[in-house]
Amino acid sequence: MKKIRILLIEDNRILRDGITAMINGEADMTLVRASGGNGDTLLQVRKLRPHVVLLDLGLRNNNGLRVVDSLTREFPKTKVIGMGLIPAQLDIIQWVEAGASGLILKDASIEDFLGTIRSVVRGTKVLPPALAGSLFYSCYRARAEKEKGKTH
Repeated sequence: MKKIRILLIEDNRILRDGITAMINGEADMTLVRASGGNGDTLLQVRKLRPHVVLLDLGLRNNNGLRVVDSLTREFPKTKVIGMGLIPAQLDIIQWVEAGASGLILKDASIEDFLGTIRSVVRGTKVLPPALAGSLFYSCYRARAEKEKGKTH
C-alpha cells in the first residue's frame, strides 16, 4: 500500500507538532515535512513531491491564496487542503476558486481530520458540514437577490 505523502505548512508550533504526531500515527500516511510557513512552499513541493499539502488559512505572511493558486497550476496532481478556525464565507469561496480541494476546521475531530485527507486523495472535494451549509445558504441568498433584480 502506497502511503499518502503530506507536507504540512502551519505557523502555530503546538498545532504543527500535534498534527505531525497524529499523521505519524497512521499506517497509510507519512509526513514528508512540517514547516512554519517561512520557506518557499513551491520549492518544498518540487523537492518532496507530496500528494497533499495541508496549508494554514491564516499564515502570518497572508500569502496562502497565492500559494494555493501557484501550487494547483504548477502541480495539478498535488491536493491542497486549507486548515482554519472558522473562515469567513468569502475566504472559503476564494480558496475553492484558487484550487483548494478541501478545508478542515482546526477543531475537527481526529477522525474527520484524517478522513478529509483520505477523501481528498481519492478525488473528493471536502468542506466541513457546518461551512457547507452556511456557504450553500449564501449562494442561495445571492441567487435570490439576483432573481429579484431581474423582476424589477
